Amino acid sequence: MPAVAQVARPAADKAGIQGPDHQGMTAATDPGLAPIDLPDAERYQLRDPREVLRVLHALVDGRALISAHLLPGGLSCPTALLEAGPDGVLLDGNRQEAINQRMAAADQVLCVSQLDRVRVQFRLQRLQRVPGEGPATFAAPLPSSVLQLQRRELYRLELIPGPVATVLVPPRHEGQAPLQARVVDISGGGVALAVGEEDQARFPPGGQLDACTLELPDGGRPIPVRLQVAHTSRRQQLARHPVRIGCRFADLPASAEQRILQFIFRVERQRMARERGVV
Repeated sequence: MPAVAQVARPAADKAGIQGPDHQGMTAATDPGLAPIDLPDAERYQLRDPREVLRVLHALVDGRALISAHLLPGGLSCPTALLEAGPDGVLLDGNRQEAINQRMAAADQVLCVSQLDRVRVQFRLQRLQRVPGEGPATFAAPLPSSVLQLQRRELYRLELIPGPVATVLVPPRHEGQAPLQARVVDISGGGVALAVGEEDQARFPPGGQLDACTLELPDGGRPIPVRLQVAHTSRRQQLARHPVRIGCRFADLPASAEQRILQFIFRVERQRMARERGVV
């Protein structure tokens, strides 16, 4: 048995998640715990093993429900972390033996949970069923990283195509004109801007842009914002503006964040209504 299977197994009554409330569930999971795939997810990844363990221990201590998505195949089922340590983790099994067999055969398990309004997502590989009597459990190596997202970062709106929002960036030096950049996506945590190659130098990686103005097509006044440049990439969302600049909001007031989230929700509702043929 590899070292990952040597993680200590706590007693069922101590873990508090082996009873009917948990293992009585089979393939049904919380629809709010579906996996998410962000184009800039790397900036939210924790890779230090100590940080990874800190998050996993919080899931164990909080007895957090985990939605396990078995890959390939996409079957989802509820589970929970029973234990986590430097050598690996111990994952709860399922009351249905057929699902346990699918877990054992999966190439990887994408785990999604939420704790204190923070979304947690990580991948487990090389699951091995732990032999012994009692409820099924699975051992796996410690995940190499954990994705951790605050609530405001979960609500992200693509604006290409869509309503036009812009950020007015002040000149960096005398004689330079302000730049009005198109927002291609927005969340409560930041924006992505589309700019031309000639303007990329205005956005040095890690640089901070003060006195910017976010203009939303919601009828309200422009929002003063400070931006921190997180990353740049090339995407052909706008033909004349192939450079994508990912920026975080710095010290965004709660009132401004709330207005941004309300704008996102309104546009999403309108899109869903159009898809249903309501409008």
